[in-house]
Amino acid sequence: MDRGAATGAAGRLILLDVVRPDYPWLYGTPSPTLYTRFTQVRDPEGFAAIIDLCRNDERATMTDERSALIQLARMLMRNGGDLEAVTLTDCVEAYRAQTGFSSRLHSHWYTLLRRAGLLSVDSPPSIHAASRRGQLTITEMVDGYDISYGPIRELFVDYLTERSAGLDYSTIGPLASKLILLFWRDIELHEPGIDSLHLSDRVARAWKQRLTEVRYGNRRRGEKRQDPYSILMAVRAFYADLSHWALEDPARWARWAAPSPVDSRDLAGMKKAAQHRRSRMHQRTRELAPLLPRLSEVAHARRVASAALLEAAKRVAPGGAFTVNGQTLRRAVLSSDPALGGTGRPGVVYVTNHVADKDVGSARRHHTAGRRNLTLEAERAFWAWASVEVFRHTGVRIEEMLEITHRSFVSYTLPATGEVIPMLQITPSKTDKERLLVISPELASVFAEIIAHVRDGHEQIPLLSRYDHAERLHSPPLPFLFQRRWGLVNIGITHMRIKSLLDELVEVAGITNADGTAAHFSPHDFRRIFATEAVSQGLPVHITAKILGHESLDTTQTYVAVYDQDVIDHHRAFLTRRRATRPSEEYREPTDSEWDEFLGHFASRKLELGTCGRAYGTGCQHEHACIRCPMLRPDPTQRTRLENIITSLRERLAEATERGWLGDVDGLTVSLAAAQQKLIQMQRTATNLGMPSRR
Repeated sequence: MDRGAATGAAGRLILLDVVRPDYPWLYGTPSPTLYTRFTQVRDPEGFAAIIDLCRNDERATMTDERSALIQLARMLMRNGGDLEAVTLTDCVEAYRAQTGFSSRLHSHWYTLLRRAGLLSVDSPPSIHAASRRGQLTITEMVDGYDISYGPIRELFVDYLTERSAGLDYSTIGPLASKLILLFWRDIELHEPGIDSLHLSDRVARAWKQRLTEVRYGNRRRGEKRQDPYSILMAVRAFYADLSHWALEDPARWARWAAPSPVDSRDLAGMKKAAQHRRSRMHQRTRELAPLLPRLSEVAHARRVASAALLEAAKRVAPGGAFTVNGQTLRRAVLSSDPALGGTGRPGVVYVTNHVADKDVGSARRHHTAGRRNLTLEAERAFWAWASVEVFRHTGVRIEEMLEITHRSFVSYTLPATGEVIPMLQITPSKTDKERLLVISPELASVFAEIIAHVRDGHEQIPLLSRYDHAERLHSPPLPFLFQRRWGLVNIGITHMRIKSLLDELVEVAGITNADGTAAHFSPHDFRRIFATEAVSQGLPVHITAKILGHESLDTTQTYVAVYDQDVIDHHRAFLTRRRATRPSEEYREPTDSEWDEFLGHFASRKLELGTCGRAYGTGCQHEHACIRCPMLRPDPTQRTRLENIITSLRERLAEATERGWLGDVDGLTVSLAAAQQKLIQMQRTATNLGMPSRR
């Protein structure tokens, strides 16, 4: 039987539900004819309802309809039955099986199932949300590290369960990683059979040595750990909790009470490391703060230019040429362009470099040369500008910015004057404390632009559910401001996309550090710059702490990278007083004779083996015994001459010793030792400061 006959026979067996292939075969064997025939044979009424939903959606294209039908057909080929029998588990299985196939980018089929009522009303809003794993239980979290000794595993389950009452999920997960992966599991791997928390000195020292040198975080090895103190503190707190709980509930915890392997000596460098980290943060803030105005200007100019280019392209028909800012482009002609009867996405504009051909056919032949998606460029430029402006005017954290909704705006009326002040309500994030920020006119203009962009001509902002990666939870549908169009649906802008937009903006702006290296703005850098500028302009530190949402002033002070004004003022006053006490003639311009005398001093210091280092205005105090003088700065280029002198000194010393000239023996010995020392100095790297020049 030939290949064609075998393929046809397999297709008929699938249509008759005799054979149910797996998903790798279905995704790897595209056959539009088979899928089209399947929708006509299996549950034609159900597929007809799906087709009606697609065609009633003005944003859906023929490509969206065809892709959705093919995906639903695959699910029925794999599981059998009709569309009414499809469950949420079937959808998640089909979606996860798409890994490695381009069809994973299309998920409109899940939306159609929800709209058709084939899935329950409480199903997740998107297949992406349904496929994500929610929060792990404490038991699942501990079992993920494969602890060998059962009682120790139960101990960690009980301990983390007790601690979880006062911690959120984003904190309890890293704590489990520190205590199990970085502490106990590491000890089990290096000390097989260990069954007690009472560690010997040898085991404790070996663990701390491995912790300092090797990083096991995220299951990566071979990376140097810069700050191991957070792990040491977690382990010390673990032992302290067990000892304290053993007094309160001995039956449950007494057997695990043991001396802590982490003492105060292990934490001696924690304060110094924190100071170094704080100094690095302050220096980074001082370097980036002067670059922020330039970044803001480029973001605004780039956004305006990209929007103007997109509007100019929309005003011409596909294949038409247009000129913007001296640049001539041609709107690309695509076979899927809706303006030409295609099935492409409406509103997406591509352009290419201008070509001389006039007819559409020749333009289509050139559409792949330098193609640009102006819609995507304008969107990226807009959100880069919006992110920079919101960051620099509010100082919020990135997770707080992404959670701003249309409901976050409130108004406050001053009791005395009746003036209405717009306020921005910040959703509790790190400290679980809600706070309000005054909206400046500049910030109000930015939010107005964002709202108009997200609405896109509609009356209301679309509702969407945002996934919190830290807490592994989905929010209820809310009108989030930071959302963008992705195919047929709106999705929330993620942390990684914001960081990518900032990196792209810095690269386009060509912003570099003082040493010429490329600058890098992280979202948290804007927060530190905001705090620094606020305090520098006179805002009290405790008010700045309230605006930033800090519970402690010490935290705010670590953000503020300003110099102590009192130290600067006193230092400048000291310089003024010192200059006043100096003779005034020292601040005048030198005469020609004085300058010649100054240069003559350096010329008279030139010696056979190098240069004399005596100060200006002083004579030789060592009777020109240069070979012995510590002021001699040997010249590495005179090494051969110095080696000849050492050879001569050795010969003279041998002769004086042989003839009994003991006085010469002592002097030659000192000279030889000094010459050998000068030879060692020549071998070192010398820095040539050069001769001074007159201004």
